[in-house]
Amino acid sequence: MVNIPTSVHASCREFVAVVEELLQRRHDETSSTSQTSSWRVDDWGPRAWMRSEFQDMVYSSYKPMRQGRVTRPPRHEKVMEIADYLNCTLDERNRLLVAAHATPVAPYLTGDKLDEVLQVAIGVAQTLPIPAIIINRDWRVHYINVHALTLNGVSPEQVAAIPANQLNILHLLFDPNLPLYPHLSQNRASWVRMVRQTIYGFRQANLLCQFEPWYQMLIHQLMALPAFEEHWRTVNVGAAFDTDPSARAQAASVVVETVVPNRTEHATLRPLLISVGYFQFDFPQIVAFLPADDNSRAIMREIGIPIPDTFLAPNH
Repeated sequence: MVNIPTSVHASCREFVAVVEELLQRRHDETSSTSQTSSWRVDDWGPRAWMRSEFQDMVYSSYKPMRQGRVTRPPRHEKVMEIADYLNCTLDERNRLLVAAHATPVAPYLTGDKLDEVLQVAIGVAQTLPIPAIIINRDWRVHYINVHALTLNGVSPEQVAAIPANQLNILHLLFDPNLPLYPHLSQNRASWVRMVRQTIYGFRQANLLCQFEPWYQMLIHQLMALPAFEEHWRTVNVGAAFDTDPSARAQAASVVVETVVPNRTEHATLRPLLISVGYFQFDFPQIVAFLPADDNSRAIMREIGIPIPDTFLAPNH
């Protein structure tokens, strides 16, 4: 039970109650080793989760708010900063925002709503004359169309044999025991850029999800894969990706290079992101792949992918 001083202004009481509850919750969690995420780089540093620390580090107006000298909750930007300090899940962040009379963050799709949109996305991916996959916010692969299988020489049976917790873009890129890895990793420079840009995209897309249980569990599992931890720790999401060493080492355009099955050639592709919503959400997404040049298009046609003449990445 959180005790709120009677001096707190009526418009701030709910906000103070949520802050007090979250501070107590974080303090109680410090004794649980299950709450430790050694892989996460935390700009705030270690915290004792004390009220005085909270006031000193993030919100100096909290003490006068408790004394009744502040008569309205903080603005949206400051609430988001407070939520970052408090390691909030999306639900906790929205509780803070609502308590501060601010607009909450739109929840991402789950359950039946996600399934409905996935069926629409699958219908679109099936009709595309280019390789395409469908991913959700957690980078789980929900569908791979026949052209993507053909391009990588992978059968539906091989995909079905991959455990559900490994059918994830990040896992597929880093796990040498999974069937896509050999096709994507032969060109080391291309692979390094691809995995670093994928990590960058994942972290940017999920900046507000770092304390969601699914996020914590996924990164914990990925840390066991070769080279993942090194890249995870060194990708800087605070800057544009074109400043990353792997991006500076190659052409400016984003490309993916894959070894064509039973051939010596490599096909160079450019990703194309397709949202199946009408501005309401950003996931799930269809990730399609356009040939980056005429040679790659010719190779893909030769192995049975019927790419039209008009399907070529721009600025090739």
